[in-house]
Amino acid sequence: MAQIWQQNSALRSRYAQPTLMPTAQAVNTRVACEQLEQMARRLEAAQAEIRRYQTRLFACERQMIALRRENAELEAAGEQARTEAEQTAAREQALLQQLQAAEQEAPQPAPPEVLSAPETLAAQPEPVQAEDVQPEPQAAAQPPAEPEWQPKTELEHRAAELMNWFDQMMGT
Repeated sequence: MAQIWQQNSALRSRYAQPTLMPTAQAVNTRVACEQLEQMARRLEAAQAEIRRYQTRLFACERQMIALRRENAELEAAGEQARTEAEQTAAREQALLQQLQAAEQEAPQPAPPEVLSAPETLAAQPEPVQAEDVQPEPQAAAQPPAEPEWQPKTELEHRAAELMNWFDQMMGT
């Protein structure tokens, strides 16, 4: 840009002397100088526009770097979550295997004692005579309420806690 101004100034000083140039050439020189000035203004406007685009480009590059950094952090967090989920599943599997082993090793309850014949007779209720029997009112057909399951061992208790925690984590 500075070169254009220097050339423009040189042309003006060279052709500005009326004794050296005829009048028609002076008019052409003025037109040429005006055209050079117009071109210089266009060049300045183009350079300003280039600077604006460069500023936008630098801002976009900074934003891109920030997005790449955020993406890397999200990928690391996702990988960590996958690893934790795999570890949790492995721990759950190990606890289930321990529970199954403990159930197999647990002593089986003894069958109820079979009563001998004299005890059986003594344990039977006396027969009720037909006159004393009154029909019972029909109860609503409801299944008997099942008692809530209670863990009997610490291992069963921990397995139940783990299953409850796992159900909460899975959102069910």
